[in-house]
Amino acid sequence: MYTRRTFLKISGILATLLAGGYVFRNSNSLEVKHILSSASHEKLAVTLSLSKGTSSLELILNNNVLVEGRPMDREGKHWQFIANDLSPNRSYNLELISEGETIFEPWDLKTFPGPESEINSVAMMAFTCAGGGDGFKASGKEFFKPHKFRQKIFDEGLSKKPDFVISIGDHIYFDLRGENFPPVGRNSKLIKFFVGGFLKFRYGVFNRLESAGSENNESILKLVGNDQIASLYGTKFKSTPIFFIPDDHDYFENDDAEEDLVTFPADDFSKGAFKKMADLFYPPLLDTPNKKPGRKTGRIRYGNAFEGLIADCAGNMTLGGNKAVLISDEDEKWLKARMNSSKARHLAFIPSHPMGYTAGKWREWYPDVVAEEGASGTIINELLSGRKGSLTTNVNKYLWQEGWFLQHQRLLQSLSERYGSRFIFSGDIHAIGAASIIKSGSVRLEREIKTFLVGPVSSSTGTWPSFARGITAANPDYLECESLHSIREENGFTFFNIDNDQASAEIISCGGHNPEKGESGQLVSKDTIDI
Repeated sequence: MYTRRTFLKISGILATLLAGGYVFRNSNSLEVKHILSSASHEKLAVTLSLSKGTSSLELILNNNVLVEGRPMDREGKHWQFIANDLSPNRSYNLELISEGETIFEPWDLKTFPGPESEINSVAMMAFTCAGGGDGFKASGKEFFKPHKFRQKIFDEGLSKKPDFVISIGDHIYFDLRGENFPPVGRNSKLIKFFVGGFLKFRYGVFNRLESAGSENNESILKLVGNDQIASLYGTKFKSTPIFFIPDDHDYFENDDAEEDLVTFPADDFSKGAFKKMADLFYPPLLDTPNKKPGRKTGRIRYGNAFEGLIADCAGNMTLGGNKAVLISDEDEKWLKARMNSSKARHLAFIPSHPMGYTAGKWREWYPDVVAEEGASGTIINELLSGRKGSLTTNVNKYLWQEGWFLQHQRLLQSLSERYGSRFIFSGDIHAIGAASIIKSGSVRLEREIKTFLVGPVSSSTGTWPSFARGITAANPDYLECESLHSIREENGFTFFNIDNDQASAEIISCGGHNPEKGESGQLVSKDTIDI
């Protein structure tokens, strides 16, 4: 970062005088396709994409500080900027310059208050599972909502003026199942032929023998990301910091464990594809354990009012019986230390996979699985299997690891021992809901911990648990919970309000379970729960 070159300023003034007044021009014909921003108390980050490539792009702060950008692709269409050493709690005016010209209307972005600052209030919007093709349908089912529906949900949340936004997991859906393009409809040869063939034709075919950043693979990632990220978010969040937490689909896999395929731990290609997609489209986490911009684990600190601890439960998961983890040992240690030492009045644990809820999926903290009454032995949890039954722990879930629950217990115990306000919110399961965890296995908490399913943005008839898995989500057998908001398969988000020592969660439903109802994504109902 250094002072803006003087000739750019002079050139801009001369151009204005010659034109007889300011007229927004873009002779470069560069169109900004999307802007997503994040923040900390001393940094701002901007990730964006353009309609065409350029070798020259600069970000100007407050008309006099230049931040050099870094191109994230070969064409110069995708750029990332990180401004360091900024003042806390200060609004900055941002301007994009290419070849001496402003290419986008300047906008404002604010750093967070310093961690020790006395802050009375903070508001945040949280949602999950916003990815998927625009209104994608197959076999008579709508799997993902149209972008217009999702954007209405975004507008509902942004109208409440959050200080920041958290998008939890499944930002894209393009499940490879270890192959080079998605073999959609593996239980139907007809669907696999037509839908799989369509995706192959539209996006191309990965070469898994090359790095995710190879020329061929980069081009496919950009096509998928432009479809599911850039065209969805656009520039709506340019002035509202947004934090992206990854989960299984962001590694280009569903968390499947079957006799012929186990998709996690993620292989090198999946990890590379996640990182490359994130670099192209999402802003980085700026406050991390190693103090370097990251993607998986970090925190959101907003003065002394709030600290949110972010954890990816997919990218570093392991197998290994009672030694297995969903969050790396190193990150677990850091998370527990923060739970113990944070001086924020309110602390939230935000894992990508939920605590307090199960949909019978393989990579869960819990052993619950869907099985018919009277079943015994081991059950393979196969997505869209058509299996009938209910959630149970009376049978074994294929390849489920006891260590995952043991880690759950350690984290929950640490969170429960924290003095002051603490709660959990997360995503992944396509539903909204809230509950109090009273007891977990042998751990009886001194005070109950409230946990929230924040609500999905894009789910539709083909992706609700009731269709995909034959059940609705529920509290796990191993936990004793009290329902605070009944689990509903509806789209929406949760809006958290903190005011001094008080905190509340406003659960917003925007409908969308049945597309035939014609719901647009606007507010249908809301329910407020004290934390």
